[in-house]
Amino acid sequence: MFKRSLLLAAGLLALASSVQAQTAPAPQHLMVEQARIEAHEAFLAGDALRGRGSATPDEAVAAAYIAARFQEYGLKPAPGMTGYLQTAGVVQRPATQPNRRPRWDVISPDGAERITTNAIGWLQGSDPSAGVLMISAHLDHLGVRDGVIMHGANDDASGVAAVLELARTLAAGEQPKRSILFVCYGAEEMGLLGSLWFARNPPVPISDIVANLEIEMIGQQDPNMPAGIMMMTGFERSNFGPTLKERGALIAPDIYPDQHFFERSDNYQLALQGVVAHTISGWATIPNYHTADDTIENLDFPFMTRAIQSLVEPVRWMATSDFKPEWAEGGRPQPRQ
Repeated sequence: MFKRSLLLAAGLLALASSVQAQTAPAPQHLMVEQARIEAHEAFLAGDALRGRGSATPDEAVAAAYIAARFQEYGLKPAPGMTGYLQTAGVVQRPATQPNRRPRWDVISPDGAERITTNAIGWLQGSDPSAGVLMISAHLDHLGVRDGVIMHGANDDASGVAAVLELARTLAAGEQPKRSILFVCYGAEEMGLLGSLWFARNPPVPISDIVANLEIEMIGQQDPNMPAGIMMMTGFERSNFGPTLKERGALIAPDIYPDQHFFERSDNYQLALQGVVAHTISGWATIPNYHTADDTIENLDFPFMTRAIQSLVEPVRWMATSDFKPEWAEGGRPQPRQ
């Protein structure tokens, strides 16, 4: 009887320890802070930046702010770069077919009409042969239209805030095995131009990037999704999303496949290069999309905080493991001919 009591006590102690381990909060340096998210939004989506118009001085200020935060968190310039900013020229090309509008394109700064800016930070991993994990968002929005500031608090200052908080928490922990590249693109609203330039001029070989997680519009919860859950575009195209979900990320498949969101965000430029790349969103069909009502007042900061926190451990695990996401059969998009 005494022996059985000892075994029972030992079992209960082990169970209690297991439950405590599962419910214990993350270490302080891995905790996402709502106050920091609110501070990032206050600057990026405030009146002073006038909507961060694509390829404008306001966009450049936003990029400089992000670069300063990368430096503050201990990130370094990416290999081959002397600083945290990557610039590209923007030019308008004539329409190639009747009844089509001119399109914007990126070129070297020679002959450019405007300049766009990407902000890039680098967290060095311990094993240069392990590949690179990439976390990204876009930093621009619509600027000022008809005298009204289009603040873009959700689209996509929310994604930038997530990138910054992930950069801060991951840089504060132990050095990962894989290096992590944090990127905030300019000129997304002009046609994914910042990510296009990045894909053409990556600071590391594209083949070294094992996966790209793009974060866009996580400032509000989609009422059609389970409470607290974000959606991932192209979820079924690879094992990236399912693996993140298994590790605790609050994500689920895209419930709007007819909207083709997978092809409409910056992840697509990387996916076309063969990188397993997806975008996560809180609510991709918000009623105030591209309107003057996309403001800080309409953000759900507790939802954002929980959502970003859920990504910390899965991303940290992927950066320290040997797991390499792979496309499912037929999942990799093919370049247009």
